Formats: sequence, C-alpha cells, structure tokens
Amino acid sequence: MPFFEYEGTKIHYVDVDRRDDKTDGVTLVFVHGASSSHLIWALQLREFSQHYRTIAIDLSGHGRSEDIQGVPSIDMNYAEEVGALISHLNLDRFILVGHSMGGCVAMSYVLKASVVQPKALVLVDTSSDLDLSKLRGGLMKEMIEDRIYFFKSRVFEHYTESYQLKKLDDDMRLAHPQVMARDLAACNRFNITDKIGEMDIPVFVLVGSNDDIITPTIAAEFEKKLPRADIAVVKDADHIPMVEQPEEFNRLFRKFVQWVVENS
Repeated sequence: MPFFEYEGTKIHYVDVDRRDDKTDGVTLVFVHGASSSHLIWALQLREFSQHYRTIAIDLSGHGRSEDIQGVPSIDMNYAEEVGALISHLNLDRFILVGHSMGGCVAMSYVLKASVVQPKALVLVDTSSDLDLSKLRGGLMKEMIEDRIYFFKSRVFEHYTESYQLKKLDDDMRLAHPQVMARDLAACNRFNITDKIGEMDIPVFVLVGSNDDIITPTIAAEFEKKLPRADIAVVKDADHIPMVEQPEEFNRLFRKFVQWVVENS
C-alpha cells in the first residue's frame, strides 16, 4: 500500500484505478471523518474506480498512517496533509470529497492560499461550524441508534456490507478512544462560517435524512451560505449515508460528478 512522508510522518493512502485508459479524466479524492479511515469509502472506491481514478487518505493518527506529536488541528495539520497528498501525486483535475470532519478538512484545504483548487467539492453530513455544545445531543442519539442497529443485525444475522463497514468503523473508534477524543476537540474548535462565501467552486452538499448530528435543517442552512451549492438528502440514511444507503448515495454522487466532468 502506498505511503508518502509529510513533515517526518508517514501518511497512508489508497489509489484505485480500474479504468482501461488511465491517461486522462477527473480524480476523486476522499477524506474520512473523525476517528475513521479510508475504509469508510470502500463502497465508493469499488464503484467509481471503474470510471475514475479514486484516492482515499488516512489522516495522521488514523488507519495505517503514523501519528504526529501534539494535538492536531483541522485547518492546519489535516488540511495540509491533504495538500501534501495532492502535491505528491501531482493532481490538477480532481473533485475533493469529505465526510463530517473530513468535509471540514476539505473546506479548509480550499480556503488555503496557493493550493491547487479542486474542480468541485462534495461535502457529506458536515457544516461550517461543529460546535459540540450544539451537536452533543445528536451525537449521543446516533451512538444509541448504532448500538441498537448492531444488536438487531447480530440477532437476525443480517451481516450486509453496510453492517460490516459500520461495525469495522465502530470497532476502530472503540479501540482508539484517544483519537476520537482529540478529533472531537478539533471539531469543537472549528468554525469557518465567516469564510465559506470565499469558496467560489461548485459544491454538492449531501446529508442523511435521519442524521441527528448534522440534521437536514443544519445542512440546508449551510448550503444557502455557499456561493455555488446544491443539496440532496439521502433517504433513510443517518450520519454515514455512503455506507448506510450506498446505492442512493452513489446515484446522487455520480450525477454530480458527471455534471462536473461535462462542465469543467
């Protein structure tokens, strides 16, 4: 599996491209959320690598990447790691996709000066303000609902791909509580609401209809503040729609990617 080094830290990523002709086209770059890894995008890597080069990073301290010293920040450490990946691979025509905290990382990257700008952003269940005092109730509710979901799946032996990915992600989070704690602390410090008007590229906001953390109402208010944005709600999905309802998520995502390709 490929790695690159950024400021002395080995950063892991996956690079999947199953196209016959690999000479041109838009690249899809995926960024995971808090205490997660590139694996959360497994169903999208499998689906979209047939037609696009697909790349997913493990931010420092996550997945197979080495950890850094000190407490990481979204706008500095994580966003700069994404920038280092883009430079390492010499990407110049790409769509940046971020989930939850990863959406904040993607926005922070776009707002940096002198970076290669993506052709578009896809922001999944995220917002410009992740103040935990506003989101804590939703976080607790999602955690309880996940416990119920895992219990029911085991009782009825309903081990779907969605279950397996969610369980793997949950096990990783439980095994490394310190990563989750510091990611939540980084999220709590994140608020770029006064800057998102500067993001003058196409943005597609996706949100699960049943997300209790970033509710459809929060997502709609967020989308209205973006200069060039559209929004879609993934029916019957919670906070991880690309895993919980992959077919519908991929259908909506595919339409946006095709539109970007045709208009860029």
